[in-house]
Amino acid sequence: MVGNMAHYQRIDNCLVLVAQTCYCLTMNNWSVGYEAIRTYVRFAFWLSHKRVVVTGRNNIPNGKPIIFAANHQNALMDPLAISCTNSLQSLWLARADIFKSKAARSFLKYIKMLPVYRIRDGKDNLSNNEQIFGQVIQLLEDKQSVALFPEAAHSGKRQMLPHRKAIPRIALDAEAKNNFALGLQIVPVGINYSHYWQFSRTLIVHYGEPIEVDRYKNAWNENPQKAMLSLRDEIHDKIIPLTIQINSQTFYQEYEDLRQLAGETYSKTKHFDKDNTLNRFYAEQELIARIELLENTQPEQFGRIIDETRKYFQKIKENHLTDEQIGKAGKAKWARLFVQITAGIITLPVFVLGFVFNAIPFFIPREIFLKKVKDTAFMSTFNFVAGLVLFPVFYLIGVSLIFALTGSSVISIVSFILMPFAGKLAFSLLQFYKNILKCLITKGFNNNQIKQLTQQRDEVIRSVLKATS
Repeated sequence: MVGNMAHYQRIDNCLVLVAQTCYCLTMNNWSVGYEAIRTYVRFAFWLSHKRVVVTGRNNIPNGKPIIFAANHQNALMDPLAISCTNSLQSLWLARADIFKSKAARSFLKYIKMLPVYRIRDGKDNLSNNEQIFGQVIQLLEDKQSVALFPEAAHSGKRQMLPHRKAIPRIALDAEAKNNFALGLQIVPVGINYSHYWQFSRTLIVHYGEPIEVDRYKNAWNENPQKAMLSLRDEIHDKIIPLTIQINSQTFYQEYEDLRQLAGETYSKTKHFDKDNTLNRFYAEQELIARIELLENTQPEQFGRIIDETRKYFQKIKENHLTDEQIGKAGKAKWARLFVQITAGIITLPVFVLGFVFNAIPFFIPREIFLKKVKDTAFMSTFNFVAGLVLFPVFYLIGVSLIFALTGSSVISIVSFILMPFAGKLAFSLLQFYKNILKCLITKGFNNNQIKQLTQQRDEVIRSVLKATS
């Protein structure tokens, strides 16, 4: 009986090994299908962002196993930010609850994603992580790349959550299994959005200097648990400089308001180029750090600035205005507005053409389905994924109508190619028209009231600049 049990146990072990090997072969190979999907997604990603800036690609090692460790603020858009800005076909570890349906499991496997189980997925499922981590280690041994988020959850804020031990555990287990000769590198990544769910935002992706895991050999031999905690802390400390980090829990919104309010002026006073996306990022990063120092060293002065900020934003809210409108109020001269309105009229036919073929797939998820999304961090993800499906469908409908009207294959094909670009241009023009309308609305307000709000705004900015100089 004991012999039979041992025999069946060996068979089970062999089956598990075969399954792991087959799975790794699927994940290991460069996939044409994956690359085709990524090319389409990358194009859509470019269309949905105003600007994408990437730094530090030279920090991604060649010919070595890699773990990308990034901050996590914006659901699915974060892995796309990494996958669309480097050439590697990385394996992603994602929360297990998105693998529930058979269709989802098949597709996610195809695009090289594996589940990671948490306590909330049931204690019985935690043991499945052993097999998953084993597959990941096999991939790393084959000098492949893996990506996951050390926070294990998204925050929806410029504020990192506490790091978990998944990355240190995988990294150190992989190196220990190979006598610390694997050459594994952990590349910290900072993902920064100008806004989390608005269309046509700015995205900055920083790839930091890699962490060489073999440096932890002695620490691992002395105390594996302590080594994991040390590596976890180093990953955290390496990601922080690549992001805008607001540490305050109590005054988070006020920090965010001050960043938007004083960021541009602070950038100018520090001799940064105001039109340079990266320099604006560094200026805001420095501004937040100085405000935080002010909070810790001069709490009374900090408190006065917070009160001024709250009063200003409360006042513009009561008047149904925005800070952007007040900031541009002084520049909104009638002569300039006349030129802008003239330009708006001239470009209107171009806008209409782009709007007709893109409006329905653009607004359907935003106006109908998005109301059901409870977690705001998923808004951008929902819009993007819905757009991947809806836009091609409506483009095909549009092309069919064009072909029916013209009978020309050439015109139909050219129209299909131009439709997404026309949509991006139409959105830019829509923003242009909205800005004109906002300026006209501002002009319609009591002039003394606008002056008062402008003075209040300038006073807050002066207080911040003086306190942080």
